[in-house]
Amino acid sequence: MALFGTHLRLPHSLRGKTLLIIFITMFGLVGGLYTLARVLLLRGYSNLEADFTRRDMEEVSSALTDELATLDRSEIDYAAWNQTYLFVKGKNSHYAAADFPPIAMGQLKLNFVVILDNSGRVVFSRGYNLVTLEERRVPPDLGDHLKPGSLLLTHETASSKHAGILVLASGPVLLDSRPVLTTNSEGPIVGTIVMGRSLDADEILRLSEMTHVSVDVERLDSPTLAADFREAANELPDSSSTLVKPQGKASVGAYREFKDVNGKPAIILRVLVPRDIYQQGQTTMLQFLLLLLAAGLTFGAVTLYLLERTVLSRVANMSEGITQIGTSGDLSARLTVTGKDELAFLGGAINGMLEDLDRAQIERHEGRTRLGMMIEKVPAILWTTDRDLRFTSSVGAALESLGLRTNQPVGVALTDFFRTEDPEFPALVAHRRALAGESVAYELEWAKRVFDCHAQPLRSSDGEIIGVIGVALDITDRKVLADQLRQSQKMQAIGQLAGGVAHDFNNLLMVVKGHAEILLDRLAEASPLRHNVEQVDKATDRAAGLTRQLLAFSRMQVLHARVLDLNEVVGGMIKMFSRVIGADVEMAFLPAARLGRVKADPGQIEQVLLNLVVNARDAMPTGGRLTIETSNVTLDRDYSVAHHNLEPGSWVMLTVSDTGCGMDAETQSHIFEPFFTTKKQGKGTGLGLATVYGVVKQSGGFIYVYSEVGHGTTFKVYLPEVTSDVEREAEKTVVAPPRGSETILFVEDEESVRELVRDYLAGTGYHVLEAVDGVQALEVAAAHQGAIQILVTDVVMPRLSGRELASRMAAQRPNIKILFISGYTDDSIFRHGVLEGGVAYLQKPFNLKAIAQKIREVLDGTPASPTLAPAGRK
Repeated sequence: MALFGTHLRLPHSLRGKTLLIIFITMFGLVGGLYTLARVLLLRGYSNLEADFTRRDMEEVSSALTDELATLDRSEIDYAAWNQTYLFVKGKNSHYAAADFPPIAMGQLKLNFVVILDNSGRVVFSRGYNLVTLEERRVPPDLGDHLKPGSLLLTHETASSKHAGILVLASGPVLLDSRPVLTTNSEGPIVGTIVMGRSLDADEILRLSEMTHVSVDVERLDSPTLAADFREAANELPDSSSTLVKPQGKASVGAYREFKDVNGKPAIILRVLVPRDIYQQGQTTMLQFLLLLLAAGLTFGAVTLYLLERTVLSRVANMSEGITQIGTSGDLSARLTVTGKDELAFLGGAINGMLEDLDRAQIERHEGRTRLGMMIEKVPAILWTTDRDLRFTSSVGAALESLGLRTNQPVGVALTDFFRTEDPEFPALVAHRRALAGESVAYELEWAKRVFDCHAQPLRSSDGEIIGVIGVALDITDRKVLADQLRQSQKMQAIGQLAGGVAHDFNNLLMVVKGHAEILLDRLAEASPLRHNVEQVDKATDRAAGLTRQLLAFSRMQVLHARVLDLNEVVGGMIKMFSRVIGADVEMAFLPAARLGRVKADPGQIEQVLLNLVVNARDAMPTGGRLTIETSNVTLDRDYSVAHHNLEPGSWVMLTVSDTGCGMDAETQSHIFEPFFTTKKQGKGTGLGLATVYGVVKQSGGFIYVYSEVGHGTTFKVYLPEVTSDVEREAEKTVVAPPRGSETILFVEDEESVRELVRDYLAGTGYHVLEAVDGVQALEVAAAHQGAIQILVTDVVMPRLSGRELASRMAAQRPNIKILFISGYTDDSIFRHGVLEGGVAYLQKPFNLKAIAQKIREVLDGTPASPTLAPAGRK
């Protein structure tokens, strides 16, 4: 596999990459180990070689020193000898011939001998060639170093000597100088004997043979000094040091500098040693490299084999499995995982990922399915158009409300779809603005439906506007609900106003009617004023009826509800209805068999029927047909959703229909408002249908109207069905209220009413304690030492309500009786106007005899704690 070319090309397979990684790793490891070993081992070999070379230099230096010592020993024999002593003194003339013949100089290995007296005069000198064994003359420049006063001739003591190297013109020599003494080494010193041996090639060769190394000597002052000697001379720090330098691959040299007898650098000695140790190191390194290569190849092969068995083959199988899954697209397939190592973990992770992808694919498919279902079910329309404003798609459940199917408008232009060319038509304006790049929201009323729409540009993948995408939500029902909410809020506000007016008006009527009753009791039957007072009393009764209607509308009156059979209630009023509607109106009553029971105030239901019948009569001035029908209905959730307020379940329906003039939609939207009437001035109060609405709502029911102009009107009243038996009202016998002597605590915030009732009750024998509100009533009760048999209190009062007052009084006086009075109450215990057992109540306005009768009834009954119906119960 070619790894290098014009550009580095790496293998693509995992096996190839693994092989390359192993090769690079082994190459780096072997190269690194070899380099490190070469640096360390060759350095060791080089140091060892240098040590051996220095040792050889030491041997050569020792040999040279031994030569000087030998020369010194030879000279001692002659310097401390009487014959020499006498010869210098001129008394032994045969000395030189006898003791220094040439053969003796050869044996002593002397190249020259010079004997001088104390004046420096040479008394004997002889030179000798140790090679030719012939006498030669003494080096001529030796005399320059043997002048009087020179170092060689200066001997201050008998033991004085001068030995060392002396550089002469002919070359360096080994020289020794001693004083001439007697045999006993006694003086006085009579002269100097100087012996020398030349360091010539023969002497150097002899040194080489002695030390078995190659020795070379060069004088330092030689102009032809070799370069390596010159470099060594410059590098040597002193004469005691040895410098070792390789001389190529074959040999290594050791250099040492020697000084002459005067202490000046004289010669430099070189010892050449073959590089056997270094060559052996090189051979060892080569063997080590071959061993490393063999070990590396073996390790690489074993590693590759193990990787193939434990990793690469499993990775290849895993890759093949993933490829097959990717090719088949079957995300439910799984990899075969073996082992418990990282690859097994990877395989498990891949299987987990496949499981997640499979789940995500299923969820995405289900999500698309749900989205499609949502689009098909949500009351909305999604559509797209091209740049020519022709539909390219349309989906959504709201298409059905328009009588269309999915994608049915595709290909139709917007102008044809909406059947208009009006450029200001909202949908056309919005689409043109969307094509211009704007996002537009608008509301569209079309095909008797109301839609909340949004249109924006439809862009391609490169951002170009290719059409319009829009969504429309059917908000028809929402609009209806909003209108109903506004109507309900308006009716509630009006009802609160009407209830407040009725409450205050009841207090006024109470005062007027009470005083009228007192006047009637006091006036004689023949009094001319009696008729006037009776008219006042009748007027207060009519005004009280009006306030009852207001309270009924505002749902603040107190209902005395019981279980009723609507068929009986309607049947009992048929005769009266016949007199009300007249002879030109045909009336039909269609009662349902086994009609369900309802719980309501029978008097208020009769009022509802009477108001609906009178309203129907007024809608048929020239005659017609009036139909009253009862039925059982079970409403499902779809009907409940369509009518918004009705809960699914069983209801009893009362239907009142006429064939009169009917009403338009605008009139229908106001008919339940108080004081709204379509009759001429003076023909109606506008409270009839408002009262009907209030009574029905207060009874837990609903009322709907269906009408078209010229086709009559139908009112449908829905009352919740109950399973209890019909409750029959007990007959009451009206008797004159007896007088009493008990103590009454009367609490009323309206002063005129309080004074009227107080005076009347006091006149019938009762002891009356009065209070303006609940707080004062507690104070009055606390200050009264005797018993208080009954508490008569208004319900709605400042500071402390009648309910709270009754609770506290019952806690303080357990035997006290309670009687509530009120024109209306908005307290939570009367929130639905339903009064339940255990609590006595009297509605304002009442006549004085009625309150006296009610007090007597309560006093003669059992003690009653103020247990009132909690809010929301009926």
